[in-house]
Amino acid sequence: MKETPFGAVLANVMSVGARGLGWFLWYFLRLIYRGEPRVIAGFVSAGLLIAALVWAIVR
Repeated sequence: MKETPFGAVLANVMSVGARGLGWFLWYFLRLIYRGEPRVIAGFVSAGLLIAALVWAIVR
């Protein structure tokens, strides 16, 4: 199989995406099972940040 720059970039992007998904699932399950205030605050602040970014882009 031939190596290409596009394949390397795609592999790196997928690796970062998989790592991000893993962190999200780990914190989400921690939120569900433990309900720690620090984790809840993190999810709320991340949600507000995402909503602000979407609002700023759409506006």
